[in-house]
Amino acid sequence: MWSLKSPFDWGLQALFSRPVLILVCAMLLFNLPTLIFKIGLFIRGVIYLVMCNDKSWKKPRDPKLVVGPILDAGGPVERKTIYFVRHGESTWNDTFNKGSHRSALVFAIGFVPGLIKAMLYETYIILSGKLDSWFYDAPISHLGLGQIEQLGIFFTQAPANEEEAKHIAILRADPGAKPSKILCSSLRRAVSTLAFAFKDRLSR
Repeated sequence: MWSLKSPFDWGLQALFSRPVLILVCAMLLFNLPTLIFKIGLFIRGVIYLVMCNDKSWKKPRDPKLVVGPILDAGGPVERKTIYFVRHGESTWNDTFNKGSHRSALVFAIGFVPGLIKAMLYETYIILSGKLDSWFYDAPISHLGLGQIEQLGIFFTQAPANEEEAKHIAILRADPGAKPSKILCSSLRRAVSTLAFAFKDRLSR
C-alpha cells in the first residue's frame, strides 16, 4: 500500500540515508585536524561565554586624578586628535545583531532562518576542511563590504567644507597634511576595513 510523504519527510530521509551518512563520516575523518580545531574553538568559546566578565562594567577611575596635577603644574600640553573608524558589518553581526538597516520585526522574523544559514555554512566549512568560520573572528558580510566600499568612496569625494577637507587629508595622509598613524585590530573585519577603505594610503 502506497503512503504519501511530504517533501520535508523525503528530505529528511535523503539527508539521513546510509550513503549520505557514510560520506559525511568519511569527510570528517579526512578533515579530522580541522574538526578537532573547530571543536577546540567551540569549547574555548563556551568557556569564555560562561566565565568572562565583559557584561559587568565598573566605573573607571576619574581621569582628572591622573592628568589633573599635570595640568595644574602649568607645563606644556601636547594635543592629539584621534579618529575612530568602525569596521564593516561582520557575518556575526549579520546573524545576531539587528543593525540600523532593518527593523526589529524584520530581524526577529529572519533570525532563525539566518541562524540556520550560518550553521549550514559552518558545517560546509568543516566538511570541506577549511580553517574558516562564520562565527569565530567573523569576516565581513555582504553588507559590510558595501559599507567599507562607501567609506573608500567618501575619502575620494570632494569635502563638504574646509574643516572636513582638513580631517580627510589627515586620514588619507595627503602631502602637506599633519602626520598621522593608523592602529588597527588584528581581527579580520577590522583588517578588511583598513585594507579596502584606506587602500590608496596604504599603496603609497
